[in-house]
Amino acid sequence: MMRWLPSTRMSLIIAGACGIASVIVAGLANSLAIFYSSGFSAIQNWLSDLGGTSYAAFLNVPRPSVSSPTTILLSQWGLIVAGLLAVVFALGLFLQADSPVYRLGAALGVVGTAGLCAEGIFLAPAGVMHLVAFYTFGLLAPTAMLLIGGTFILSKKWLAGLSVTLGIVALGGTSMTAYGRSIPELVLLAAVALWAITLSVRMVRRAA
Repeated sequence: MMRWLPSTRMSLIIAGACGIASVIVAGLANSLAIFYSSGFSAIQNWLSDLGGTSYAAFLNVPRPSVSSPTTILLSQWGLIVAGLLAVVFALGLFLQADSPVYRLGAALGVVGTAGLCAEGIFLAPAGVMHLVAFYTFGLLAPTAMLLIGGTFILSKKWLAGLSVTLGIVALGGTSMTAYGRSIPELVLLAAVALWAITLSVRMVRRAA
């Protein structure tokens, strides 16, 4: 087991706690936004529609208007806060990186989670900026999962298998978002969330 200085151990514990908190915040904010939305449909709407639908995304297709001041507030601050917490978690990955591949994965994780935060800053009505933020998260976060998972092949096969599997599932969700609307988005978020919780708990336990 690695030995860390007390300050590094505390940083890892904080990063791990932020990883868990980010999942809770994102899940709670999305759940409440859907609850307070009238007419939200998983097969007709994207989750982004909860933040406003004045921009018809890249398919330029009609769908129910489901946003309100409450859903917009929940979407915006939920994404921003969850994204910031996730960035802290991703930075924590650097502290336990022991290979160039792991560091690259952690770097992509930082950029990807910053994209999640940017989704809240640039809600759906922002148009292309929102799409750039979404795909920054949807492509880079799963890639980070694959790279970091690959570094566990020799030491933690179960963790390598879990990371690679969830990374592939997450990328699949991202690739189908244009057509499946919120269902592939939920698959992406669930895969990333399960991986983040697993790595966060491991991070805290190793530092404790």
